[in-house]
Amino acid sequence: MSLFLDSPINILKGVGKKTEESFNKMGVYTVRDILSFFPRDYKEYPELTTVESVSSGETVAILGMIIRPLVVRRFNRFSVSIGVLETEYGVMEVVWYNMPYIKNTLNRNMPYIFYGRISEKNGVLRMEQPSLFIPDEYESLRQKPVPIYKQTKGLKNKAISKTIDQALLSVDEITDGLPHDLLDRRGLMNLSDAIRTMHRPDSLSELILARNRFAYTELLEFFLEQKYEERGLDKVINTYDLKSDRITSLFISSLPYELTEGQNEALNDIFSDFSGEYVTERLIQGDVGCGKTIVSFLAMCRMAENGYQSALMAPTEVLATQHYEGVLNDIREYNLPFTVELLTGSTSLSKKKEIYAALERGEIDFLIGTHALIQDKVNFKNLGLVITDEQHRFGVKQRKTFSDKGISPFSILLSATPIPRTLALVLYDGTNITQIHSMPKNRQKIKTAVVDPSMRMKSWQMIVSEVLKGRQAYIVCPLVSETENSEGKNVVDYEMKLREVLPKDITTGILHGKMKSEEKESVIKSFSEGQIDILVSTTVIEVGVNVPNATIMMIEDAQRFGLSSLHQLRGRVGRGSEQSFCILMNSAPKSESAKQRLMCLRESNDGFHIASEDLRLRGPGDFRGIRQSGEMGFDIVDIYQDAEILENAKEDCEDILTKDPDLSEPENQIFKVLLERGQSKIFTNL
Repeated sequence: MSLFLDSPINILKGVGKKTEESFNKMGVYTVRDILSFFPRDYKEYPELTTVESVSSGETVAILGMIIRPLVVRRFNRFSVSIGVLETEYGVMEVVWYNMPYIKNTLNRNMPYIFYGRISEKNGVLRMEQPSLFIPDEYESLRQKPVPIYKQTKGLKNKAISKTIDQALLSVDEITDGLPHDLLDRRGLMNLSDAIRTMHRPDSLSELILARNRFAYTELLEFFLEQKYEERGLDKVINTYDLKSDRITSLFISSLPYELTEGQNEALNDIFSDFSGEYVTERLIQGDVGCGKTIVSFLAMCRMAENGYQSALMAPTEVLATQHYEGVLNDIREYNLPFTVELLTGSTSLSKKKEIYAALERGEIDFLIGTHALIQDKVNFKNLGLVITDEQHRFGVKQRKTFSDKGISPFSILLSATPIPRTLALVLYDGTNITQIHSMPKNRQKIKTAVVDPSMRMKSWQMIVSEVLKGRQAYIVCPLVSETENSEGKNVVDYEMKLREVLPKDITTGILHGKMKSEEKESVIKSFSEGQIDILVSTTVIEVGVNVPNATIMMIEDAQRFGLSSLHQLRGRVGRGSEQSFCILMNSAPKSESAKQRLMCLRESNDGFHIASEDLRLRGPGDFRGIRQSGEMGFDIVDIYQDAEILENAKEDCEDILTKDPDLSEPENQIFKVLLERGQSKIFTNL
């Protein structure tokens, strides 16, 4: 049977109504969607090992049998199933959490390959949450990288794989949208082969080639969108009158601290832009806690004292509210003659109408908010400056719509992602760049420790100690919930297990990306207000959570994360006056490369140094596992590892637009149509 790419997903064998609904939850509606639903990870299964050669923290495979019945212990909603694994070389405990049914499905006296993580309790080694395979099945798995897909309730990895197999068998060869000469020149896989390889790779080297194909197309589209929006635009003459600086200077002199060298450099660059010949866009790039916020507020003050309005857009309501409260506090504390308002999706309709009217009358100097700022009803009287915080969280068109709220206002982009300058110049061509390297003098270095799982109980005790002092803590896990074929710690089970061992008066909460926006905002608000002592979260806290009372963070499976991502996570603590701590739990203590990478975090708090080390220490297969998050909003691309691909894509973009500025040539029509539709995947066929 041959299917069309736009055929509904339920045309595939085995996709009934419930399965279709589960796929829909993950944004999969058509055959095209399922083919572009790439694995989030790939697993390579290890060779068999023996009981006497393993140690705590390792993930291993052991051949053995369970001879005696499992013991199942229940604690409220939590259960533990314990058995004894007998092998030729000794015995070991095996433990399953919240899987009481395993007792009935496990065939005793039958040899299995037990695959799982080794832990230690009371001096006894045990394998936690092992997966079971018959020997022949395990050997076949070892031959190729095994794809692991994003999952949802009622739809596990095996079912997703079967559906993808159906789609791959049923779809004819897909016409490639990229010109053949471009594919040949860059040594890129054709579309059909690349899609099949992403789902069913025969080897790691083949998988890397397929993945590079999609990294290239994602980058090519990024640059095309950027340049296509700019085509034909001339530089805008600066007609703003920004001579007065008395109020801003008095404000700076009144601050209870001196600005750092980096902050002063950034301010001088901004004020120089304000007095320059043309209206400009400037990227202020600085490490977590370097003081970008006060720099942007001072720029807004300079605008306001000369009669111009400023707007600051943040990616979340929590972050926007934090900015608003900070600005409001400064206005009151330093008696500044300015006004500020907050505009988000939660703002009441009556308040929105009040803000809209006041904006048009010029009665609001600073407007701070979320995407709500780019709605049609938001109109300024004399907007002079737009600031986009965590700018990579917004698309090119969103940022352009923001700037279009004024008549060519100045633009400042804020980013805490420490991109090396050479890469930043490629990514932000045409944008002025200032990097803040120095940190405020009163900022204490976060004390960082790298430990193995044998130290987990002591780490929990340290967290409890901080909480009993009135502080708060984060615990970060790589996964949301227990899934097939993944041995990483997950938020849901971890928080449940934590509550079993913590004192009853310590409150916990969970936060992850599958929660609805309102639910996430509510949890973050509760944590910010001190109603939650320990927040167990995925990496969603990486951006936009500012809780000065949080002094300790523990990151499980730290070796699975990119160094820059770990550094961004660590930046959620150390935001107050108290000494802060970060515990990196390395669940692969025998891996020399994992040790080397994590020690870099222990030795340095400099994000730019860490970013360069991250690039230096990575291998060709390191895109597997948890991708470096938070950069530019890419799905496939890792800007550090893909630096060469990035430069190639930019060069090809410029070549295409130089020869065909309007993308009117037949071979370039796919780019024009996709850009005008606002689609984000060039590899999907028209």
